[in-house]
Amino acid sequence: MNKTKNIVRSLADEIASGNLRAGDRLPSIRSAALEQGVSKNTIVDVYDRLVAQGLITARQGSGFIVATPNHPIREDDVPRHLVEAVDSISLLRAQLDQNYAVRVGDGRPPAFWMAGIPMRNLPDLLNDTGNDTSGYGSHMGYQPLRTLIAARHNADGIAITSEQIVTTFGANHGLDLIVRRYLKAGDTVLVDDPGYYPLFAKLRFSQINFVGVSRGPNGPDLNQLRSLAIEHRPKLFFTQSLAHNPTGTSMDLATAHGVLKLAEMMDFMVVDDDPFVDLPDPKGVRLAALDGFDRVIFVGTFSKTLSASFRTGYIAADRSIIEELAELKMITTVNSSRFAEMIIAEMIQNRRYARHLKKLAGRLLNASQKLQDDLALLDLHCKAAPGQGYYAWLDLPAGTSDTELAKKAAAEGIFLAPSSFFSVQPSSAPPGMRLNVTRTGDPRFLRFLKRELGS
Repeated sequence: MNKTKNIVRSLADEIASGNLRAGDRLPSIRSAALEQGVSKNTIVDVYDRLVAQGLITARQGSGFIVATPNHPIREDDVPRHLVEAVDSISLLRAQLDQNYAVRVGDGRPPAFWMAGIPMRNLPDLLNDTGNDTSGYGSHMGYQPLRTLIAARHNADGIAITSEQIVTTFGANHGLDLIVRRYLKAGDTVLVDDPGYYPLFAKLRFSQINFVGVSRGPNGPDLNQLRSLAIEHRPKLFFTQSLAHNPTGTSMDLATAHGVLKLAEMMDFMVVDDDPFVDLPDPKGVRLAALDGFDRVIFVGTFSKTLSASFRTGYIAADRSIIEELAELKMITTVNSSRFAEMIIAEMIQNRRYARHLKKLAGRLLNASQKLQDDLALLDLHCKAAPGQGYYAWLDLPAGTSDTELAKKAAAEGIFLAPSSFFSVQPSSAPPGMRLNVTRTGDPRFLRFLKRELGS
């Protein structure tokens, strides 16, 4: 963070003094990183900030160029909440840049896990005369897909109709709609701690106060949830009932019942974000299975189980809530991607999606068992046994600096995700890291762990 600010200010001073003039080309990201002794991600962040200030501009094929003076925005003029939001998703930037050979801290599985997903020829599907693909379609989303999603939930014993579902550009878009519609600057919400860091960034950007509820092996700490709800009177509690990101934990029956009981007593809604809801034989208890959608707003997605490029998710809730969120969706994006939704609907209807999920679940089971076996040999342990989703939380020995460990790993081309990214109060986060179970079998990562942490 300090390195980024220092480089931004140094380059801004060079431009202000005339040492760098309009039209001058800045060093490439790689060259600048070597020159400054920092990572390429840091330089990307620096250049992004200078672009936002109007000091430089990006030109196709020419890199970054000093901009013509036009009352640039100074660093101090950039809203603090925006800077904090950008800083908090630097882990996401590292995942998108993909500059590491071993990506244990990544949020998604390796590409070969998703390769070979059987899919109908795209032009044939989109040119099907039975589908009108030339218009926007309903702002609620593609009706056949919403009907299939409703059928999936009904099969799990959760009564819902397609009119209680609105599609989105993935789960993050769904969370964004909920934050925009039901919260305003200065409001307070509760979140899992450790929790989903992109959500934290959205809340910071919207200037929403968020307070962490400790996440244990069976879900949130109910005593703490009660105390914080009494103290803060939150409008919403953001959580994940199954395959929690980043700990991999799921709620048991007692915890799920306790969360819903407190929500009713203290009059708050629960936003349950579950990217792995479609995987077979889930471990744990879904909140909506107990509550329906009285106190629960459910956010689902196909991005984790199919492809992030689809950017297709949905919100399921009481019909009055869905109508309000669909209106906001129409105002902000008009509609979601009808083409992507048609492809997914076709995959569900032809059982291709089900076959893919069965294969994915089998791979996850094998990878989870291997991770437990490998960690046992090093006398290391996860907060909870790796579950159904992609993630497990590795508690590190007391006194270990997970950030220093991540830096050492980065020098060897290994990308780790330390606890500070997922903590509401990063400075006081106990040492730990999120592991992506699908990527932990790489021998280079295991050799690194053995050397640095093995007994």
